[in-house]
Parts: sequence; C-alpha cells; structure tokens
Amino acid sequence: MSSLSLHRGDHGISGDGLSLHPLRDFVADWLEATPAAILMRPVGAFLADWVQASPMAILVRSLQR
Repeated sequence: MSSLSLHRGDHGISGDGLSLHPLRDFVADWLEATPAAILMRPVGAFLADWVQASPMAILVRSLQR
C-alpha cells in the first residue's frame, strides 16, 4: 500500500492561501516522489543532444551562419 502526501510551498509559490494551480502542484509532487525524477535529467539531456545532432538541426545551424 502506498500513501501520497502533498505539500505546498516547495515549488517557489509564496502565500498563505490555496494554490492557484493544484494540478501543476500535484504533478510536481508526484514527479518528485517517483523514480521518474531520477531519470528525467539524463533522459532530457539525451533528447536535447539527439535533437541537436539531427540533420534538420544541423541544417538550420549552418543556414544561420
């Protein structure tokens, strides 16, 4: 059995009232609590490098020079 505890105020949102974006807060809390948070940085770096190495990105960079 797993439990989910949501916490407010850890995502740079200040204020005493309820959050204006509860869905965004839920997704951020969920990602921080799952192994996906561990994989996001290397996967994001891989995808960024992959996009930069694609033929279309190389062509666009060469045309900008």
